Amino acid sequence: MSIDRSRTPRPLRDQRPRGAHPSPDWVFTQQTPPPQVNWLGWPLAVWLGLVAVATLLLIGLLAQRQIRRTLVPLEQLTAGTRSLAAGQIDARVNVHSKDEFGTLAGAFNDMAAKLGAQFHALEGLAAIDRDILASAPMDRLAQRVLDQLKALYPEADAVIVWQQNSSVFRRAILWHSGKAGKTVFDVRDVACDATAQAQWSLLQQDETVPVNAVANGNLHAMPCLRSLMPPAADWMALFPLRQNQSVRALLAIGLPAAPAPGTLQAAAELRDRLAVAFAAKDRESALIHQATHDSLTGLINRHGLLEQLDALLAPGHTTRSLALLYIDLDNFKEVNDSRGHAAGDALLRQASERLRARVQADALVARQGGDEFTVVLPQADAATAQAVAETAIRAMSEPFHLPGGDFQVGASVGIALCPQHARERDELLRCADIALYAAKAYGRGRAQLFNPKLGTEARALAALLADLRLALERGEFAVFYQPRVRASDGVVSSAEALIRWQHPQRGLLFPDAFVPLAESSGLIAPIGHWILGAACQQMADWWRSGIDVPRVSVNVSPVQLTSGDLVGQVRAALEHSGIAPSALELEITESLLVDDNQSTFAQLATLREMGVTIALDDFGTGYSSMAALRKLPIDVMKIDRSFVIDLETDTSALPSVRAIVALAQAAQLHLVAEGVETEAQASMLRELGCHELQGYLYSRPVASPQFLQVPGLRHRVPAA
Repeated sequence: MSIDRSRTPRPLRDQRPRGAHPSPDWVFTQQTPPPQVNWLGWPLAVWLGLVAVATLLLIGLLAQRQIRRTLVPLEQLTAGTRSLAAGQIDARVNVHSKDEFGTLAGAFNDMAAKLGAQFHALEGLAAIDRDILASAPMDRLAQRVLDQLKALYPEADAVIVWQQNSSVFRRAILWHSGKAGKTVFDVRDVACDATAQAQWSLLQQDETVPVNAVANGNLHAMPCLRSLMPPAADWMALFPLRQNQSVRALLAIGLPAAPAPGTLQAAAELRDRLAVAFAAKDRESALIHQATHDSLTGLINRHGLLEQLDALLAPGHTTRSLALLYIDLDNFKEVNDSRGHAAGDALLRQASERLRARVQADALVARQGGDEFTVVLPQADAATAQAVAETAIRAMSEPFHLPGGDFQVGASVGIALCPQHARERDELLRCADIALYAAKAYGRGRAQLFNPKLGTEARALAALLADLRLALERGEFAVFYQPRVRASDGVVSSAEALIRWQHPQRGLLFPDAFVPLAESSGLIAPIGHWILGAACQQMADWWRSGIDVPRVSVNVSPVQLTSGDLVGQVRAALEHSGIAPSALELEITESLLVDDNQSTFAQLATLREMGVTIALDDFGTGYSSMAALRKLPIDVMKIDRSFVIDLETDTSALPSVRAIVALAQAAQLHLVAEGVETEAQASMLRELGCHELQGYLYSRPVASPQFLQVPGLRHRVPAA
């Protein structure tokens, strides 16, 4: 053991035991050598440190990259999901990795694209539905559908064709113009011939065919359909829209190639939307038609007439003038009363057909209600309006063929002109109404053009009508009598009862002043009934007083005949007065010959069988013939005064009267000439063979007390 004293010693405590044997002290030292540096180990340590640091850095970078590869796609997917949930249908995630995140991102984008397509499709359908509910025009709806088709099938061209009327189709088309990315929408009318229309009706089901099949006419489609499509289409998908067993429209899609099965389902759904649109249009049109047209005749009603007049009279309209005709049927109430409402409806339908057939093509014909019709003539003057009015009167005067026999009513017309009489709708209607009222008051069966004086006259007629309604109740009517004498000896052989009205302010009024008004207002029936009773009662009084008047003649209005109760009225008057039926003669007008009314003929036949004499008044003023005379059960014919007055001055009058006499003789009728004013006329009529004469030559119509002073009146012993 060596001890290096050069090193710093470290004394150690003497550890010897203390004892009996003393010895010198030992000294021990401990020495630690200084560290020695190994210069060969330093590079390894540095390298190992660098490796450790680099490893740590690499691990950090790899961890960061891995974290980014995980978190970034997740963040994008999360953001895309939130955007999609917020309604951003075009939201997409930009992840292109080939791992699970890329697969998930691709699935998300596909889902978003499909949702977007479905959303846009639903949005398009919703827009179409809104247009349908808003009753948008078909052109706008067609464009909506075509835009939707273009969004669904970008490479396709599309066309919608629907039928406007029997010969015109409406075509809406959306097609590529040839310029990059540009499409053209076009809508117009297309004429198709009868062959095209016939083949159009054969479209039965959805079909997808090559275009040349349509061009060659091998398809059940219009040959003109190919010309409606753009030339670039090689295939055509046809979607016919059928309603009520007929083709209403056609949706056609032009495609560059044959479509895959099931790819055109959306087009079929759009066709169904079109079907809803057309059905809605039909319902709307039906409701509008129902609101503006008369259900009985098919003519426009008052509401529709007012709308049309507003349009025609609107500022800036091309129509600068028009004529408005109010047409009212005469005696229509009697049709309903005698034949029932079914016959009245049939007459109104026939009247509407006649009016439509006999007015100009651009005329507007309306039924305002009841038996009133209106005709509007654009660009018409007074002469044109008058001519149309006369045509309408002739049309309404022809017999109407009704259940139970023909019936004649006639018509009156009031005419107003724009702008001569009025420029506003309501004022124009008022003017026509005043003119119609005047036409009916002046005798019916005539046309009256409005003039400002008619307003005053109409008010006067209204006042007269008010008085007329009370005249019977007030006892203001009186019966005057005009004698008829035998042509051979001048003896009074009968008397004609004629009504007069003792008006409290206007004095004595003759029939011409109020009978037309009574007929137009329906008051003629009770007035006629009163005259019949009064005349029969006067005959009974004369008979009891010894006045020898063999027969009394009473005029019967057509209204009384068509009412169906004339037989009962006559029987009641005869029974109440006690006179014989042979003492009563009823005069009817010649118009009944034109009105081939079996009910009227039956009533007359019944009265004749009872013993009442039937006379045909005013013969020669109508359209009578031998055939017509044979139909009517009459005993007496009266020559109208218009022929008698001209016997001395008009050379053509004598042949006319001679022909009437010959006709009466052939029919074995008793002949009476009225209107005799001179002895020369009486002599000529006597020579022609007339049996009785009547006129101012013998007496004017007089009241019953004055009738007793008539020359030629015979008396006899009064009845007990």
